[in-house]
Amino acid sequence: MEAMQVKQKIEAPTEWVSSLTIVEKSNSQLHICLDPRDLNKAKKGEHFKLPTRKEIMAQFANAQYFSKLDASSGFWQLKVTEESSKLCTFNTPFGRYRFLQLPFGIPSAPELYHKTVYLIYEHINGVHTSRDDFVIWGSTKEEHNHKLWEVLHTTRAANLRLNREKRILEVTELTFVWDIISNEGVKPDKRKISATEMMPCPKSKKDVQQFLGMVNYLRKFKPNCKESNHFR
Repeated sequence: MEAMQVKQKIEAPTEWVSSLTIVEKSNSQLHICLDPRDLNKAKKGEHFKLPTRKEIMAQFANAQYFSKLDASSGFWQLKVTEESSKLCTFNTPFGRYRFLQLPFGIPSAPELYHKTVYLIYEHINGVHTSRDDFVIWGSTKEEHNHKLWEVLHTTRAANLRLNREKRILEVTELTFVWDIISNEGVKPDKRKISATEMMPCPKSKKDVQQFLGMVNYLRKFKPNCKESNHFR
């Protein structure tokens, strides 16, 4: 992270010092984060409305071909100001460090990141971003490929880095925002269906709420399935 200029050791006193927290990623790698629970109480929020799943999925009407690109450590590609960097100081067994790039753990970070990426690609019709994923689509292969070229050109101009291993190019079906989008429309992810079917019988209020949450996720694919209210 120091070599990537994501964080930097700091010796001078700072107003805020957060704790270190380590998160294990799905690939078993460890992710270094700060735990800014006290800082979050004092900071101002970013006001940018993230699109809902329904709004996102409505854009894929008549789409036949798709590609998905993944930004490599997207948050770490956004540089923070000197003042904000000092606020993002955290303790480690090896001394104090401060983030030079946007850290995970700040509630407004997703809105700030999405706003920045949205403004970069807003001039391209046929691309949508969600977290680190960029989805490009077109009603024909030629239209799709032209939009993909535009996205890649814009990405290079903005000096954003993509994850080569996670790219999916020119397919008729892929997973995006927890749903399957295809040239046949939007379908539920089979893994979500399987997880719901395999859930054990609820034995507590929390278990029931968890089950209702899974049902609510899938209800749009089930006719006459009304939204369940949380138990009080």
